[in-house]
Amino acid sequence: MTTSPLTEQTVTPAETPLLSGLLPQGHEALTPLDITHQTFGRRALGYDRGAVRAFLERVAGRVEALLHERQALRERLSTLERELEERRQSEDEIRRAVVAAERIGHDLRENAARQCELMLSQAQAECEARQQAAEARLAELEAAHAARMHELELSYRDRLAELEQRHHDLTLERDRAHAERTTYLDRAYSERHADLSARLSAVRNEYAQFVSQYRALMQSFSELSARHLPAPDDALPTTAPVTILHETAPLGSEDVRRGEGGRPPLVEQTFA
Repeated sequence: MTTSPLTEQTVTPAETPLLSGLLPQGHEALTPLDITHQTFGRRALGYDRGAVRAFLERVAGRVEALLHERQALRERLSTLERELEERRQSEDEIRRAVVAAERIGHDLRENAARQCELMLSQAQAECEARQQAAEARLAELEAAHAARMHELELSYRDRLAELEQRHHDLTLERDRAHAERTTYLDRAYSERHADLSARLSAVRNEYAQFVSQYRALMQSFSELSARHLPAPDDALPTTAPVTILHETAPLGSEDVRRGEGGRPPLVEQTFA
C-alpha cells in the first residue's frame, strides 16, 4: 500500500475524544499507518482476518482522505488570513494617504492666503508710491493723478475679485475631488472587506463540517469496535457451536485424526 505525505500525520486524542479509549497504551496519536498495520490477539473462532484487514484499510483510507482535506482547509484558511492582513495594511496606507492629502490641502490654503496678503501689500505700496509722485507733481497733475488712481482702483478691485473667484473655484474643485476619492476608497474597502469576510466564514463552515463528519466517523468506528470485541473476562469456548457441528460435513479417517471422545482435535488458527 503506497503512502502519501499526509500518511504520517497523526490524529491526537484531543482532536478526537472518541478515539482516546481505543488507542494502545503509551500512544498519544493515531495515523493511517497505525490503523493499517494494527494487529489483534489471536483467539479461536475469532473474526475473519481478511474482513478485519479490509475494514482497517478502508478506515485508514478514509482517515488519510480527511487528513488531506484538513490540510487543504488549513492552507486555504492561512492564505485568506494573509490576504486579510494585507488588506488591513492597505487600509492603513489609504488612511495615511487621506491624512497627507488633508495636510497638503491645508498647506495650499495657507499658501494662497499668504500670496493674497503679499499681493495686497504690493498693491498698497504701489498706490502709496503713486500718491507720493502725484503730490510731488503739484496741482497741475492732481486731475491726472485722480484719474489714474481711479483707474488703478478699478483694476485692483477687478484683479482682487478675479483672484478671490479663482481661489473659491480651486477650493471647491479640491474639496469635490477629495470627497470623491474618499467615497471611492471607502466603497472599495467595504466591498473587499465584505468579500473576504464571506470567504472566511465559508472556510470556517467547511472546517466545522469536516470536524463534524470526522467525529461521526470516529463515533461509528468506536461503536462498531465496542459491539464486536469480546469482553476481557469471557472464557474461550471448548467446543464448536451446535450450528457449526451440524453444518460441517463428515470427514473421513484419512482427512482428520479424531481425539478423545470422538471429537476432532482443535486446531489453532494463525494469521500471517
